[in-house]
Amino acid sequence: MRRFFYIVLLVLIIGGFIYVYPEIEWSSPEIQVKLESENLGTRPFDIEVVDKGKGLKNVTVLLAGDHGESILVNKNYPEGVNGDKITVKLDPKKLGIKGGVAELKISAEDRSRLKIFSGNKTTINKKVNLDLVPPKLDVISTEHYINHGGSGFVVYKSSPDTVKSGVLVADYFFPGYKGNFTDEDVYVAFFAYPHDVEPDENIQIVAQDQAGNHKSAGLFYRLRDVNYRKSDINISERFVENVMVPIMEEDDTGASHKEIFLKVNNEMRKKNNATIKEVGSNSKGEMMWQGAFHQLSNSKVEANFADERTYILNEEPIDKQYHLGYDLAVTKRYPIEAANSGVIMYADELGIYGNTVMIDHGMGLLTLYGHMSSIDVKVGDTVQKNDIIGRTGQTGLAAGDHLHYGIYINGVAVRPIEWWDEKWIRDNVISKINEANGEFNSQDSETPSQN
Repeated sequence: MRRFFYIVLLVLIIGGFIYVYPEIEWSSPEIQVKLESENLGTRPFDIEVVDKGKGLKNVTVLLAGDHGESILVNKNYPEGVNGDKITVKLDPKKLGIKGGVAELKISAEDRSRLKIFSGNKTTINKKVNLDLVPPKLDVISTEHYINHGGSGFVVYKSSPDTVKSGVLVADYFFPGYKGNFTDEDVYVAFFAYPHDVEPDENIQIVAQDQAGNHKSAGLFYRLRDVNYRKSDINISERFVENVMVPIMEEDDTGASHKEIFLKVNNEMRKKNNATIKEVGSNSKGEMMWQGAFHQLSNSKVEANFADERTYILNEEPIDKQYHLGYDLAVTKRYPIEAANSGVIMYADELGIYGNTVMIDHGMGLLTLYGHMSSIDVKVGDTVQKNDIIGRTGQTGLAAGDHLHYGIYINGVAVRPIEWWDEKWIRDNVISKINEANGEFNSQDSETPSQN
């Protein structure tokens, strides 16, 4: 009888082990806190939690400090959830918290039955510095008159805790630069009012501190309306075959003329403009140019900025694009002069623009020279106004020998004609620098000489 009892007990133990073993997990959940610094403010941050076994059961996030202990997150999970990304945003008023040292306490429990009534648990305690006060902002410059599709310039002051600031126009951000005045908290920023942004858009000066706290100040401005042309351009199949097929980046076998055109004029154009944006974002934080920008000698403007072009193939409208620059023509293989002083940032082939040079003039300002037949400079070269950088041509998406000339601010195309105008530069840029210089003293004693 006793032997039978032991056999039954052994069977129960083995059966229980077979039943429980699949529910046992030896590894604990993993937690990653995605904080950009030890300073914690009102900027949201993410917590990523992963369990490689039975799945998550609960995640709790607490904030402990002088105010006591607040529950930021207490989340239970159904079966089968092995990972989660939780976004946490502090609400200082609701939580009743102020600045100072605090501690984040994050715990995650899985569904393992290793501990019978509770799963494996991981806890992370992280010291943080609560910084809930946003930077201070003060707009210094006045009289901001801007052409639709044109450029603007602003001088402003932000508090020392600022780590990022600039101008926001709709979804376009233009960074500010400091170091131009003896007061290190004074910034300048060039910005665009893009041609495709509706009139009456709010322009904001924005600042952010290390904890992610934001401050914004509205910029009072007057926008001048500009009428941009609209035109229809008839495209022949021969043009597609002779001009567009050679610059395609992929095999065009079996593709129709329409498909080839859209691949080049639409898809390639987007990629090329993204490259221009990337190059422009690496601009130096100093003003390397002086005076009005130079128009190609003896040239005539053959196509204007922001022309809206509807492309027609075999009597069918197939695409619509904006011409973001000027087409300047003189004679074949005409020498191209640098529009102003700067550093060569790009000197290579660029899709629809063909052989292309981009010059960084500092603080986000860039000039582009496209369709060149030859390039006489290389990346890193310093050039002065009127230095020869190459010759005109018809490389890329060009129907004849000319220069495609564009001006960009942080990768956004603007009206070139403003930058050819000495008076416009004096009224909209230099006068603002000189005015601020009287109050804050410019670091660059040569700046006023641009008058």
